[in-house]
Order: sequence, then C-alpha cells, then structure tokens
Amino acid sequence: MKLVLSSGDVFVLRFDSGEEIISWLIRFTQENKITAAAISGIGSSKEAELGYYDIAAKEYRKKIYSRELEVVGLSGNISVLNNEPVIHLHGVLSNENYDTVGGHIHRLVVSATIEITIMVLRGEIHRKPDSETGLNLLD
Repeated sequence: MKLVLSSGDVFVLRFDSGEEIISWLIRFTQENKITAAAISGIGSSKEAELGYYDIAAKEYRKKIYSRELEVVGLSGNISVLNNEPVIHLHGVLSNENYDTVGGHIHRLVVSATIEITIMVLRGEIHRKPDSETGLNLLD
C-alpha cells in the first residue's frame, strides 16, 4: 500500500498486485487513529469474497470469486466497535462480458491496482450489536 496524497482530512491510497485491501485498511486506520470516515475506490481484483446478508438467518452468505474482475466501485465507511476499527465496504465487480456482481466486501485481493480515497470525518462513529438484525449497527 502506498500513500499517494494526504491533504487535510483526505487520504488517497494505491494498492498493488497481491495486496489484500481490508487488512491494509484496518492497519492504516489504526496507525492514523481514524474513527470516522467515508471510503470510495476503483481498480481490479484477482480474488474477492463477497457477502449477502441473510436477515432471517442473521448471517452472511459468502461467495469467493477467484478470477480477474474490474472493481467498478467501492463505497463504505470506517467506524469503531469495542475500540477496534470496522471497515464496512460494499462493491460492484465486473467481468470481461460486463456482467456484474456485488455485495459486502469480506476480502479483496488486488490484480493490477486498487485506488482508495478516505475522507476522514470529525468525531467518532460507533457501532453496537443489534439483536433484532444480528448486525453491528451504527450508534
């Protein structure tokens, strides 16, 4: 991961081939003491683990895509749960036929590059467990 630009409350990051972005984002968030932010990104992946949340079962149904896909768009946020950073990221991915898949990003490994912009917000965004949905909701 390379920090390309740091301008006030905005960071632009470049991820290179083979890097897994969620683990790097957690590390970057901890190192920079980020407790509230918006994330966006584009690029390409060679492995993605996407999730669809089954509200009735209160669990994610996950699917792994082990092939090169265009990362059409990533969006999400950074928050805190039990003093630990939470990266909540969704994405849309496209294949060579322009067919798309999307969902919650559990894991995303870079093919050529992924470019991420983090816009830090003032204050803190916290999460807490919600028994009705089974999710850790913004609080």
